[in-house]
Amino acid sequence: MRSSRVSDAGLCRTMPEKTMSLDFDVFVVDPKPIPSAVPGFEEVMGPATWPPSTSTLISDDDGAVLVDCLITVREGRELAAWVKSHDREPDYVYITHPHADHLLGLPEILAAFPRARPVALAESVPAMEEQISAGYMRIWGGFFPGQLTGRPVPPGPLTGRTIPIGGSTATVIPVGTTDTVHSSVVHVPDLSLVVSGDVVYNRTHMWLMGSTPASRADWARALDAVAALEADTLIAGHRDPHAADDDARRQIEESRRYLADFETALERSSAPRELIDRMTAAHPGLANPYTLWIAAHDLLGTGT
Repeated sequence: MRSSRVSDAGLCRTMPEKTMSLDFDVFVVDPKPIPSAVPGFEEVMGPATWPPSTSTLISDDDGAVLVDCLITVREGRELAAWVKSHDREPDYVYITHPHADHLLGLPEILAAFPRARPVALAESVPAMEEQISAGYMRIWGGFFPGQLTGRPVPPGPLTGRTIPIGGSTATVIPVGTTDTVHSSVVHVPDLSLVVSGDVVYNRTHMWLMGSTPASRADWARALDAVAALEADTLIAGHRDPHAADDDARRQIEESRRYLADFETALERSSAPRELIDRMTAAHPGLANPYTLWIAAHDLLGTGT
């Protein structure tokens, strides 16, 4: 795994006048190897991996919020060191949705920043508590053996829908079901920024294992809700480290097209490989093809 700091002109902004110091930066981790549960994947594609992931720090001189905190102990520690390198101490750690790969790094963040308040949508907290239950931790431990915390911590419920960032404010917007229930995005109008969690993907195959026509339609509506914010920049929770940019409109449109193409390809396919081939042809070069393969085998069985 390689961690990288992304802070070029397209990502790190400075605002004039009263928001002079408000900016953001993004911590990106590459795909991580995991055991493959898909017949033939490694022979064709190489090692199975978990998607590349991000965590976003939004701050000014008087406050900061960290959005999502990755999954392994090592990632959590590296993320905490990266935040410290910015000379910032988060007042809040916001978790965008109930998936452990955005949540399990929290103990390492709180060890480094004990005054930080971990929060999430009130309606999402029970699902996050389920993600860190003994049964789910065994499942996640199967993906990342020996790499996860032994003392997972859930966030508390956020009061209201805003998070102060010094002299500015971030707004939390619930968008419903995407690749999981109770998804949300963080909108910072002063930066024309959205941090999207798993609502929008950036040049990375979207997680559609276990999806249904209804859940995919819900996801499309969630993308519409994000588009309505008219942000310029969007940080996806799963972002190809080599993505050309973080343009919000491009990412939303590409995610919309991925869902629509998946629906069409699924209707026309009778075996996993047919779906895989159709989606690969329509969306070449996306990061983490294992995500597509596992969805195809989940939805169309183990045929070839």
